[in-house]
Amino acid sequence: MRRYRPAILALLLGLSALCAAGCAALPFLAVGDVMNVAETGKTGYDMVAGLNERRRLELDQGPETQAEARLRAALDAQGGSLRFAVPVVTSGRAFVLGTYASQKELDRARLATRNIKGVRETILCLYPAGSGRDAPGTDGELRDNILRMAGLRTRDVRVVVVEGNAVLMGQVRSQDERARITASAHDAGALSVRDYLLLVAANEHASPR
Repeated sequence: MRRYRPAILALLLGLSALCAAGCAALPFLAVGDVMNVAETGKTGYDMVAGLNERRRLELDQGPETQAEARLRAALDAQGGSLRFAVPVVTSGRAFVLGTYASQKELDRARLATRNIKGVRETILCLYPAGSGRDAPGTDGELRDNILRMAGLRTRDVRVVVVEGNAVLMGQVRSQDERARITASAHDAGALSVRDYLLLVAANEHASPR
């Protein structure tokens, strides 16, 4: 009942004003009618709020997020190890990071991730499952060491480690920054380093198809 009070009070005030002018000409409204009016107002408010929330969610789903969702769906459809691969879309390029169990599975990954809408190219960063046993510590520990040694404090650069192999993605502001990050990956003990970092100036005019 409390949630209807604002609408009921407003309606009663309006009725009082009309009664002052002459209640004889005023049609009778039952309490149920008042409740219906209040409920109608609340339903309209809920509808507008729902539409606004949906628009907000659609705006949050930017082109790269949508492309990642398409890539995720393509990988899930393949099953096997590819279900656990991580899709990353940045600066119009798509990356697939994870492991594969066989050459056949790797071939399926190539076919499934071609021509993803919203990206210029798709890069597979897949490694044979179990091949990273010589890497120091776990993939998570190695990633943390790379970030710490490079002194990274930006979201523009993403470092992912798979089977002891480091993959560097995103944007840097200078060649010195790029060199520092790649050197940190080597110094931390990565078995290999794949550098896909882009200079911000070189990437300003790039746009996905």
